[in-house]
Amino acid sequence: MDEFWNDLLLQMKAVESIGDKIERGEAYLEELNGSLPALNKIINGLFELLQTPEFGLEISTDFILQVLNDILYGIENEDAVFLLDVLRYGLLSVFYYIISELQSGGIHEQTSL
Repeated sequence: MDEFWNDLLLQMKAVESIGDKIERGEAYLEELNGSLPALNKIINGLFELLQTPEFGLEISTDFILQVLNDILYGIENEDAVFLLDVLRYGLLSVFYYIISELQSGGIHEQTSL
């Protein structure tokens, strides 16, 4: 679980950095593409957590899948404004929720994923 926790924190920083670049009008696609394998790993870990009842995470897998589809849409259509919104108000919201839930339950210290 510590690896998931650390990866999640690193991915949050990467997404925030990408969002900042988009907002400043800087090139962001290379960093975004480079972070996709780590994002995939985080999402797979998240789906594992969601299938484990003792974690008690209450987030819709449909919502997560919609966020991922929206990210793909933003990338494919090179829609920076849409992508910024989905990263900040979709993906980061999911990350903040997971961190909050894991911290409040002390789960990341109790269990190995």
